[in-house]
Amino acid sequence: MPDLLTRRTLLTATSVICLSGSGLVAHAGQQRLQDTLNLEDLHDPENNLQAYIKLRGNLSPEPVWDLIRGRVFGLVNSEKPRPLFKTLGASRTVYRRVSALEYTAESRYIGLFLDPESEQHLQRWVNPYNARQCEIPSTRYDMVPKIHPAGASFGNANQPPSPGVRPWFVIGDVLHMEDQIISPASPDKQPDGDLMTFSASVADMADPAVTSAPSRLSFNAVEHWRDWMQMEQAGSLWWHVAGTKVAGPAAFPDAMKSIVEKESPGFFTEE
Repeated sequence: MPDLLTRRTLLTATSVICLSGSGLVAHAGQQRLQDTLNLEDLHDPENNLQAYIKLRGNLSPEPVWDLIRGRVFGLVNSEKPRPLFKTLGASRTVYRRVSALEYTAESRYIGLFLDPESEQHLQRWVNPYNARQCEIPSTRYDMVPKIHPAGASFGNANQPPSPGVRPWFVIGDVLHMEDQIISPASPDKQPDGDLMTFSASVADMADPAVTSAPSRLSFNAVEHWRDWMQMEQAGSLWWHVAGTKVAGPAAFPDAMKSIVEKESPGFFTEE
């Protein structure tokens, strides 16, 4: 990376870590004073994780609201991808630091499927592959604590990830950081795979007063058919989604808020 970029500061570190035989351990005692770090520091697992949380969420335990929009395609054999739905999602997440290399994320998410032409909320759907009539539930994840460790997302308790770093790069004055989640599958299926890129300005990432950088999300995923689709042939769903942090409940479309509140009362009003 050019020397000019390595001198540009990005984020704030809040504690000292050291290496010990089998892993990374936080020093006892008081945390060091905040220092600004340059791009080279993102090769350090703790600093990299802090940047990731600042991009995706908030270093402070305050609610982070996200609005997500995109399209969902069907992939079957060698057919051309078939547009099936548009999607609209809302999430509320609180991030809390557990240790130098771990944050928890307590999140509540509602995702809606929309007609690809009219963009009306779909509750029933005729499967174009087999003409089956399907009832469409909303996608819901309710306040499930997840662990964000350094170097990997959503750690598996049986196979905890090794300390590492998420890939990152800079284009112009924007920092981009990648994350991916791969879910295992049975031998007859491809694994689900999510690839996310979070982006924010270098200036916001460098500002110690900014604990939650205004950021954008670009998200692609390949997922198994959902059970309610009643699929009869092998294939996958292909998600292409964009998202952004928003200031709070008032920033969500009114039509969406009424549907979400009906599906999950208190979503926008509970503290």
